[in-house]
Amino acid sequence: MNPKASQKQRGLSLVELMVAMALSSFLILGVTQIYLDNKRNYLYQQGQGENLENGRFALMLIGERLAKAGYRRNPALTMDVAFPSRTVDGCTFAAGQTVVRVDDSTLCLRYQPRDENETNCLGDTYSGSSDLSKPYDSDTTLPHFNTDDIMVEKIALADGALKCNSQELVSNIAGLHFDYGVNSDISLLKVNSYTTTPASGDIIRALRYSTLLVASTNNLTQGVESKVCSNPNNDDEVGDWEKLTGQTLTCEPGKLYQMVSSSSTLRNLMP
Repeated sequence: MNPKASQKQRGLSLVELMVAMALSSFLILGVTQIYLDNKRNYLYQQGQGENLENGRFALMLIGERLAKAGYRRNPALTMDVAFPSRTVDGCTFAAGQTVVRVDDSTLCLRYQPRDENETNCLGDTYSGSSDLSKPYDSDTTLPHFNTDDIMVEKIALADGALKCNSQELVSNIAGLHFDYGVNSDISLLKVNSYTTTPASGDIIRALRYSTLLVASTNNLTQGVESKVCSNPNNDDEVGDWEKLTGQTLTCEPGKLYQMVSSSSTLRNLMP
């Protein structure tokens, strides 16, 4: 055996080692980039899913509460008798009104309980004194119900959450908007027009409502800002949320936003 040939086969040369390290570095960088891209995509999808789930839940809750507005145990009673004028928790109702606007992102509604198992938006059961085993008497002027027991709920956006009677129901809400379908005649069962600021005597019979969701995780947009927001550096660039609601909104950089909307006709106040 030639000893010189044996020596040539031992170990790696410096050039071979550097080439191997360079190839390994490129491979590691490629794998790392794939991992980072997958992680960003996963977090983005998680943020989208969070917004969609919160949006569906918020719209469902608002729709469920509005479906109860104006329910009266004795359908023969007129609305102004079943729902007398009253102020509760900052909600001022005229006689016959069952939904009232408080501010841009707050409304109040009221209804009579269906039975002793009725629960409000917080899950609390009915606690009034009325006899709910008798829905109404043959004499329609003497219902078996004390109007002091009418259930009132205040739905509002506060501290970044959808709240009912100050209790948080859905978090990560950046905006809430109501558009009211009204008429001024308590006996006229139709919507004459929609407005964001109903008059004190208007009867609200339908609503359109929108929520703006914001994902809890930061840095999801990779520098691509949402179209729902106004551009703070360009007064002429109005976001979709401002176009819909008239409310100026400047988004936090890197936050993922999404708008969802729905509508409800108050079934207890319409034919």
